Amino acid sequence: MKKWIFSISLFLTAFVFLNNSDHKCDHNKHGQMMEFSSTVQRVQKFQSFESQYYNPRKVQTGHLSVKAMQIKGFEGDSLLKLKKAFEVLEKVVNSEEFKNRVINFKNNQNERSFASNNGLSNEQIYEIFMDGRETLQQNTPGEMNFFLSLYHRRFSKVIGWTDGSINTINVNWKFFKDFLPNEVAGNLAHEWTHKIGFDHISAAEHDSAPYAIGYIVREMGAKYLSGAH
Repeated sequence: MKKWIFSISLFLTAFVFLNNSDHKCDHNKHGQMMEFSSTVQRVQKFQSFESQYYNPRKVQTGHLSVKAMQIKGFEGDSLLKLKKAFEVLEKVVNSEEFKNRVINFKNNQNERSFASNNGLSNEQIYEIFMDGRETLQQNTPGEMNFFLSLYHRRFSKVIGWTDGSINTINVNWKFFKDFLPNEVAGNLAHEWTHKIGFDHISAAEHDSAPYAIGYIVREMGAKYLSGAH
């Protein structure tokens, strides 16, 4: 009787051991499959990035000089802030980082393209930007020419405005007075991008060239001012 009980106990112990071994084996296989799947996903993401990334070295780097052509309404501290904004703007747009960020900009659909791009690629938009020929001033290549006028609209939500028929960029004191130089530089870049023929269908089209380039300048300008450049 004791031998019979011992045999049953031995059999149950062996069954439990084998069952646990199978479970561990399945668990290891599952872990290996999960690891393999994760590796495949990383490779696919890298391949997707590689297929969309454009090497900025393939595009010639231009150089822009910021020129104050006509400045109205700025004096004292506001004029000093404007001059600092000009310095920031010129430093940013002539950098390799700016070139790379414009060329590899992605819109809201995660496509390497600006909204309202006039049928142009990012590389072409960068080249037009760096060529510096405003629509109304085709004879000044390599220059960002600024005709600025300061005005005040207390209840307006407009930071600044211009249109294709005038050289002047109008800057609202309501916002300018509290802006840091990099924020002023970003707004100037936005408005100047209108000067070279680019627009947005509404104030909500933040992936258009004027808005996107303005944001790039503002962000990079902040790094420049903090010394992280």
